[in-house]
Amino acid sequence: MEITLFINEEEKKFGTGFISARMFRRAISLQKKMNDGFKSEEDLDEIVDYVVDMFGGKFTREQLYDGLEAEKLIPTIIDCVNQVVGKINTVAGEDTDPNLVTEG
Repeated sequence: MEITLFINEEEKKFGTGFISARMFRRAISLQKKMNDGFKSEEDLDEIVDYVVDMFGGKFTREQLYDGLEAEKLIPTIIDCVNQVVGKINTVAGEDTDPNLVTEG
């Protein structure tokens, strides 16, 4: 997975490397929280921190907030969480995830 952020007046691309099983565990928990809706800024920060961790801390929470267009924030978060869970479901032979997060 790849993310592009605008940092120090230039576009920078970041890729994920190794994604641990712990990240999968966190993704499941975050999916449930996301399906309930963002109830506070702290909920959003927790999910953004997950994305930062997913990319190995190559950028900060503040760099993600400041370097990503507003309309891309939620789709990017959803894609990151679903990418991790989706890969595990594919390996497990499951077609769908009951916790799959969708926009709207």
